[in-house]
Amino acid sequence: MVLPARGPVESSSLDRRRRGRHAAAALAAVAALGLAGCGDDGAAADAGADALVDLGAFDSPDDFPRDGCESGAFAGLAAADVEGIYHLQIDLEGYVYATAARVDDLGGGAAGGVISGHDATRVLVGADDVLIRWADEVGGIRALDLCARDPDGTVRGHYARCTASGCYQGTATGKAVVRLAEPEAAGMTLRGEFAGSPGAPWPVDFGATGVSVNVRVLGDVAYVARYQDGLRIVDVADPAAMTELGHVPLEYADAGEIWNDVKVTEVAGRRYALMASNLVGVVVVDVTDPAAATIVAHLGTRPAPGEPINVHTLFLDGGKAYLANTSLGLEIWDLADPTAPVKLGGFTHPGATPFSYLHDLYVAGDRAYLNYWDLGMAIVDVADPAATALVGSFADYGQTTSHSCWVTQVGPRRIAVHGDEQWDAHVHIVDVTEGTVAFGNGIGEWRTRPEVSVHNIMAVGDRAYMAHYQDGVRVLDLSDPTAPREVAHFDTWPGYDRGYGYSFYEGAIGIDLDTDRGLIYVADSHRGLLVLHLE
Repeated sequence: MVLPARGPVESSSLDRRRRGRHAAAALAAVAALGLAGCGDDGAAADAGADALVDLGAFDSPDDFPRDGCESGAFAGLAAADVEGIYHLQIDLEGYVYATAARVDDLGGGAAGGVISGHDATRVLVGADDVLIRWADEVGGIRALDLCARDPDGTVRGHYARCTASGCYQGTATGKAVVRLAEPEAAGMTLRGEFAGSPGAPWPVDFGATGVSVNVRVLGDVAYVARYQDGLRIVDVADPAAMTELGHVPLEYADAGEIWNDVKVTEVAGRRYALMASNLVGVVVVDVTDPAAATIVAHLGTRPAPGEPINVHTLFLDGGKAYLANTSLGLEIWDLADPTAPVKLGGFTHPGATPFSYLHDLYVAGDRAYLNYWDLGMAIVDVADPAATALVGSFADYGQTTSHSCWVTQVGPRRIAVHGDEQWDAHVHIVDVTEGTVAFGNGIGEWRTRPEVSVHNIMAVGDRAYMAHYQDGVRVLDLSDPTAPREVAHFDTWPGYDRGYGYSFYEGAIGIDLDTDRGLIYVADSHRGLLVLHLE
């Protein structure tokens, strides 16, 4: 999934990063690298190659700059001492994004690992450096040299990325990610977990065969969107004994298609799942009979002839589908007949740049709350889809890697629970009560830790429910929106495990609620579908 650049990482250096990312050098680097967005750790396939890079490049710590390095930073440490998963913020010639690496103790002083989604071809642990490098036969290289270590566990160093058109270097700052020091669960219990039957397990290979990314539940049936695997339909009537009802594979798997989101609607006695595709927009699947589900329509607008229709997420409200088209912005479609959808209008942010794109959204009535990467949250009047208008925004608050939001009413206040996605991304509580002086202002914040990002959010009344990647599922009490506090959690992530560490974006990704039954449904990158009961 090729998307524009990720945003700044630490608000304390926002101005410098924003200037750097919009500099001509950054633009040139982005164009040359074909860098990726959401969930791809900046590791998109390289395109337009016409020459090979020396595969010996960055083969040892001596190939990297030594500025900022410390003599003896890792003295006395063996591979076992540095074994673990590391989350990293990379500043690559002004292009800032998050990625992951993993170091494995292979015994006998040898080490292996992963870097930016690739199995490492060389890992060295020395007194002064930890080097992790991957290279492929056609000239792709990812290389990380950690050469400094702070008392708080922060590691620093240099990062290089090579393609057939050249090598690009930058800095890396990171931390080893371990499970939080807390019980596995508080206020929640696991009712069931499903990732296929024993004879037909769902494929799980981050970035290759299958990653569970979102879920929607209607009645006793769950619909799970899985990146390279398509749609899985599951009977969840008994969470302790879930069974698979159907599977809808991708249409264009060989072309790199992924389905990143799923929403479900019923029209005229039939049920439809709408899948957000990075190539063909939204795929409408008739799932009335899960065992014989059929693709019946597509919707979305091409930015130009021959270009893909990349719809990252979508929202359903009032018989309409609201699409987050990463190239064009918001699209609004009438779903009176899901087999023949009709485009009604849309919205393009007036401040849009090549670095910004619509990522996710929440819609209620005549208001859409749009999460724009690099621009923050835009509040748009969508009463007339053909004449939409910007009425407010939440921006310039520090980190504007706006990712997800949900709007709820708490007392006299209408608030948006807003989350960014990136290193140090966290939750902002935003007052969206129109007609008040507080409209569009942040009034509260909440976070776990800088090295783990929040992801999808839902809210009902004075409770917010979040899929929080490696920090699992988190529930917040919003009764005082200025001081949100955690009241329940469930850790879905096992901690250091050699099946993980391929991405910054692993763990609890998607979430859905059944408040009547007190159930939370979670799409977890590796574990599949989890059903939790909120006590």
